[in-house]
Amino acid sequence: MCEYCQNIQLWKKFDSPEIYLECIEYISQLVESGDFKFIEEISTCPLNQVKTEKGWADEIMVHMIKCRHCGQFFTCVVNTYRGSGSFRKGK
Repeated sequence: MCEYCQNIQLWKKFDSPEIYLECIEYISQLVESGDFKFIEEISTCPLNQVKTEKGWADEIMVHMIKCRHCGQFFTCVVNTYRGSGSFRKGK
């Protein structure tokens, strides 16, 4: 990891849907900063489409970003049906 990604906030577990949405907002900010790239090929849902008028976009969603400076991957996975998930370093 490098100086751009060594202090990224990680979540071992999402304790509520609100915490997951906070994480999605945080990931969006990282991508908007230009230092991280959203990996569309692996991610199952765009960050701005996790919720729809009917609820969650999918039962299981994966969002992956990559540091543009050192190549470190970070992955957010959520299971909206069971209410679990995390944002961790790695694929």
